[in-house]
Amino acid sequence: MLLVGGGTGGHVSPLLAIAEALKEIDPEVGFLFLGGRRGKEAELVPAAGIPFHATPMPSLRDPQSRLALLRTLVGVPLAFFDALAALVRFRPDVCCTTGGVVAIPVTLAARLMRVPVYLWDGNALPGRATRLLASFSSRIGVSYEQARHALPRGRTVLAGTPIRASLLKWTRERGRETFAVPADAMLVVVSGGSQGSERVNDALWSALGRILRSSYVLHITGEKHGARAESRRGNLAAEVRDRYIVRTFLGDEMGGALAAADLAIGRAGASSIAEPLAFGVPLLVIPFGAAMEGHQEANARAVEQTGAALTMREGELDGDRFTSQVIGLLQNPGRLRRMANAARAAGRPQAAQEIARDLLSLGGCA
Repeated sequence: MLLVGGGTGGHVSPLLAIAEALKEIDPEVGFLFLGGRRGKEAELVPAAGIPFHATPMPSLRDPQSRLALLRTLVGVPLAFFDALAALVRFRPDVCCTTGGVVAIPVTLAARLMRVPVYLWDGNALPGRATRLLASFSSRIGVSYEQARHALPRGRTVLAGTPIRASLLKWTRERGRETFAVPADAMLVVVSGGSQGSERVNDALWSALGRILRSSYVLHITGEKHGARAESRRGNLAAEVRDRYIVRTFLGDEMGGALAAADLAIGRAGASSIAEPLAFGVPLLVIPFGAAMEGHQEANARAVEQTGAALTMREGELDGDRFTSQVIGLLQNPGRLRRMANAARAAGRPQAAQEIARDLLSLGGCA
């Protein structure tokens, strides 16, 4: 099994979830993960026990400049031949990719070697790279019905977003014990995505004192913002300080956080939406305004239509409005209950297992 993707956790975690599901079905499946340079894959993939190789392509977007464009253009042929050499050595039966620019040369190399490609995209509005890669893919899995309109319908299926089984094993009781949250307290989980978000963090800090009066807050800050969060925590009044729980990043413990949560606040990336839905947790989503081609805005609209989420635009993100939205939800248990029911209905916790079976069939291994 060749896994291809990189950049943020949103491109890497679904592939790790699929790998986990494949191992459960067939422990003898072998893996190679091809990613790029500078992304989360170099950290997350080896930690999952999967062999990793970085191609010459950058997997995190460079600033929009002529030099960045030149680097990408030079990197594509280098990455193609690098990937081709890796594929000749590894001889995969099937390739699974989450797309992105880093996947283009690897996918071309896979098709040259007649390796079938499964492309997964978790956005309601597929980007340019996904639309290009769809031309070379044998099968395409998406998370939103809206995405099927932009992709080859005969090869595109509604698959959902893969979530690691190790996350889904957590219970509410175990999650609350792990983070020292009382059983009868309200818990809000706030995250800005795998890299963190200064805008989300600043909005929370502006509202933090008011929110902590009625609930606990588990704040996943991102590694760059952890020190500031700890400083803020130290300045809180002693009686509420323990209600503010700071983590820079969560791996499998993210399952415990969501199992324990009454409300999740975060970006509108595919996994940032799918993971709370799988636990039946209501969402307040804040789309990243600079996301390429507006895909997070489209994701936010799609999940809001299910009744499981509310949306705040980045331009509305100040302390007073943030407080009003959060406190308004926490003080309306009937609305939270309806949103939680909608989240459970929209979630697809078995997506990874279904995609794994599709991959085994596609590779002739079923």
